[in-house]
Amino acid sequence: MRAVEQNRLMTGDRLARASLRLDAIYCVALGILVGIAAPFATNPVGLPVVLLVGTGIATALWGVYVWRASRAQPLRTSTRLVMIANIVASAGLAVTGLFAGTTVLALAAGVLAIDIAAFAVSQGIALRRMQRASA
Repeated sequence: MRAVEQNRLMTGDRLARASLRLDAIYCVALGILVGIAAPFATNPVGLPVVLLVGTGIATALWGVYVWRASRAQPLRTSTRLVMIANIVASAGLAVTGLFAGTTVLALAAGVLAIDIAAFAVSQGIALRRMQRASA
């Protein structure tokens, strides 16, 4: 029964790679979107264009790093590093949402915090599965 159960589930390595790659695509797409939308978003979110463009560039570059991390060995180390970064980013966005000066920024930060937390959870599950497989 245990072998059948494991065959139905994605292995830790496969889940980690899938999660990291999806995370990378999300970051690059979001970074590009934020960078392009910065001139139009500055008033609704109440942040300067330069800050929004910088955030977009940093997010896209982080996505490139995460994509490379999905191919790195040992995968466990890369996954753990990205998961920790996602936890920190999610917490930072949640706090930003709480103290945001505009409703649009509060909602955007809250939604992004949830999205990023979901990536951290999937990476944590992958790490747990990798740990069980090596035990």
